[in-house]
Amino acid sequence: MNVLLTGAGGNLGRVAIPELEAAGHTVRGVDARGGSFDELDVREADEVRRAVAETDAVVHAAALHGIHLQDASPHEYWQTNVTGTFNVYEAARESGVRRVVLCSSMAVYGESAKRRDGWAVVTEESPTLPTDVYGLSKLLCEQMARHYARTAGITTVSLRLGMFVPETFERYGFRLLFGGVDDRDVAQAVRLATTHEPPGGFDVFDVMADTPFGDAEAVELGHDPGVVIERHWPGTADLAAERGADVEELVWGWAIWPVEKAKRVLAYAAKYGFGEFLDAWRRDDRAHYPFAGLPQWRPGR
Repeated sequence: MNVLLTGAGGNLGRVAIPELEAAGHTVRGVDARGGSFDELDVREADEVRRAVAETDAVVHAAALHGIHLQDASPHEYWQTNVTGTFNVYEAARESGVRRVVLCSSMAVYGESAKRRDGWAVVTEESPTLPTDVYGLSKLLCEQMARHYARTAGITTVSLRLGMFVPETFERYGFRLLFGGVDDRDVAQAVRLATTHEPPGGFDVFDVMADTPFGDAEAVELGHDPGVVIERHWPGTADLAAERGADVEELVWGWAIWPVEKAKRVLAYAAKYGFGEFLDAWRRDDRAHYPFAGLPQWRPGR
């Protein structure tokens, strides 16, 4: 297919474009910042209309994210995330484009992902209760996608992506335990979503690292995550001590994120989880981690 990828200059575009091209698709990347991509501001309907024409599918990743909450106003979130997504769907409808991959976020769950007695267990069936304008904007984009699937026949697969923004090597690895996801697995999910045919024209999938945690361990994780981690990955505490790290400080999460639906329906198979990170940490091999150039984690960070 001819695929248009918005927000191509971000972390998702960096990995998704080569993944899609390797699968045989022709990808045109656009980004508001230009750079090595064609410049496109999704807030401008005419620009979006021209870009969407002559494409077969859109991977819509352009957005303000949770890391921008301190710098961007609610109005800016609305214009970029909500109006921008509306422009994409209107352009798709007018041009006859019938497939969108919507890059959504775990932030749509909000209150559902907050732990009470132990860690929360969050699945696609959990209530969507966003707590900030970012989560709200992504939930509204999903509602928009449902509308266009029903009224215009535009198939959308919405990927509720976990955390894969820049971090130190250690925090990037430990984050895989509680809602983080390796960017290579994000790219896999995008590729799978471009050809998935959901019943009714719309579906959502959580995309995170795959962990072995079950409901029975949720309370224990809230009280002593180190014990649970050691149960599944013996030697983690000793390795952390050798590296001068504190497991308790590195595990700042609060929820279990099963990816069973994505595995069952989308054929998603996360390949780069916490076990792979530990193997790399033992070898001090940071070559395959996208933000390995960031400063090494230090206690108290």
